[in-house]
Order: sequence, then structure tokens, then C-alpha cells
Amino acid sequence: MFTLTEGGLTLIPGFWALLPAIPIAVWIWRRGADRRWTLMALMALIHIDLVIALTIFPIPIAGQEPYRQYPGLMGGDNFVPFTTILGQLSDLVPRVDHNARILVLGSLRQLGGNLLALAPLGIYGPALWPRLRNWRRFALVAIAFGIGIETAQFVGSLVEGFAYRITDVDDAILNATGAIAGFFVWRWMERKGLVDRWLERIAGADPERAGDHAIG
Repeated sequence: MFTLTEGGLTLIPGFWALLPAIPIAVWIWRRGADRRWTLMALMALIHIDLVIALTIFPIPIAGQEPYRQYPGLMGGDNFVPFTTILGQLSDLVPRVDHNARILVLGSLRQLGGNLLALAPLGIYGPALWPRLRNWRRFALVAIAFGIGIETAQFVGSLVEGFAYRITDVDDAILNATGAIAGFFVWRWMERKGLVDRWLERIAGADPERAGDHAIG
């Protein structure tokens, strides 16, 4: 529970990244804000915490020596935009053999996962910080968020002395694209009145108070 072992590495599991979220969630819940703000704040907390747990953890704390002798053993970084994306798209070309189908599923999982990774930011970001309701400003934040994740992984690998996390500029591109798409889809749903009906159903929120506790 406290650590796990994989490939000779002793790792701190992502579970530890979730622990600090508990008192923060209690504070959000007990803050006394309207239910709509509370729902968005909890969504932000859960999403950011999961992103950290899945992209930064597990963290190696022992057994790194064999990997440090061959820094690129676990894979290579990519700093050329669209190289990985184009390769994954080419994998989606229909083929008949079993191994090719597995490759297709893997590429779909990678593309879809990276697109969805920051999509929730397009929902709670503008709701909690009204300045992000401007799509250009939001796009800059989404790009910075995606780059920040890859930078943290790159720095972590430098500290560890081997590429325990693969840094790929295309992941940042897909992350930002998914967040921006989420932003426009959510704004469209707001204009159609779908958001108010949905939030009222699950949280009993008053649409007129949607911005009462916004940050910024």
C-alpha cells in the first residue's frame, strides 16, 4: 500500500497524491457556497488530483541504478510536433491480422485518453474563473496546462536519471485540444439551457447564483 515494486523499481504509488485532496474537499464542502459552485470546485479538485496521480506518479525511490546506465531504456521522448499523432493515426488504417487490431486499439486509447485528459478543464475553468470565459484566454491556459504536465514529466525524468516518464509534445497538443473542445461544447450546452437543467437536477443549484462564488 505504501510502496509498490515493478521492474526492479520501488515506487511511491499514485494513492499518495489523493490524500491531500481529502481535507481540501472537506473545506470546499463546508465553505457554505451555493451547490453549483461547490460541484464545480469539487470537480476541479478531483480532476487536478487525478491528473497528478496519473501523470507524475508512481515515483521511483529505489532500484533506479540499472535504468540509469541506459537512460533511454524505457522509451524515447518526442519534441517534434505531430510525429506521434501522425504515427497513431496511421495505425488506425484497417488491417486484418490480430496484432494490427491490438495496435489500433492501443492507438485509439492513446489518442482518446489524451484528448479527454484535460476536457474537464473546459467545464470547471470558466465556471470558477470568469476571465476564462474568453476562449482565447482559456486556450492559452489549456496550452500552458498541457505543456506543464509534459515539463513536469521531463524534469522528473532528469531528476531520476532515466526516462521513467516519456515526454511527448504531441500529448500536450492533444491535451490542449481536448480542453478547448470541452470549452466550446460546454458553452454550447449553456446557451441551449442544458447545463442549468443538468446542474439543477444533480445539485439543486440556482442558475441565478452561478457566478456568486466565482474566483477571479
